[in-house]
Amino acid sequence: MRCALTSRRSKAYTLTEVLVVCAIIGILASMLMPSVTRTIQNGKRTRCSGSLRQVGLVMAAFAHDHGDRYPQGLSRAYGGVAEENAEVPVAHGVMALHPGVFRVLANDFKTLQVLVCPSTKFWISRPNNIAVTNLSYSINLHAEAGASGTVLATDSNLAVRWQELSSFPRTATNVTVGFTFERHESRCNAVFGDGHAESLKRLTLERPARPLPRPVRPR
Repeated sequence: MRCALTSRRSKAYTLTEVLVVCAIIGILASMLMPSVTRTIQNGKRTRCSGSLRQVGLVMAAFAHDHGDRYPQGLSRAYGGVAEENAEVPVAHGVMALHPGVFRVLANDFKTLQVLVCPSTKFWISRPNNIAVTNLSYSINLHAEAGASGTVLATDSNLAVRWQELSSFPRTATNVTVGFTFERHESRCNAVFGDGHAESLKRLTLERPARPLPRPVRPR
């Protein structure tokens, strides 16, 4: 009887063995965590880049039908929202949190969640819900249709304070745009006028001498 009881007890783990196993698991987890986190972030950045490509395609289609003009360069009378340019938050006199642009294009997206970066917790259920507070992407007020070197839209987490357009000087200059860490670890996705998207650390944008595009009639 004693032999059987002793045998059963000897098969149990001691507290020291359990602690050693837990320590090993903790060490392995700490070694793998950065790799797992990096993989998740890369996946979100890739999905975000795909969403911006769709934004670029939809904006290109709009420009094709409106004389090579995007919504921010056309007046309401011709299907655009240029009258709102002076009313939306702007960074460097170039990039704008412009919900009106996305409302105009809303019906051309398969789902409005295309307008939401996977790294955010925003949600857009219908076009009327599109607002400055839930926009994942900012629009270049001076974008030229079809230009491969022209930034069309980027992540909206710029590392500068959004201002009114009237506060920027009316001079032509190049500005360097940086992005905050929490979205894509200080990187950003950007789509260009020819439809290609890139993941970049910083962007250099041209600010024309006339900071506010005038509403025009499509050619």
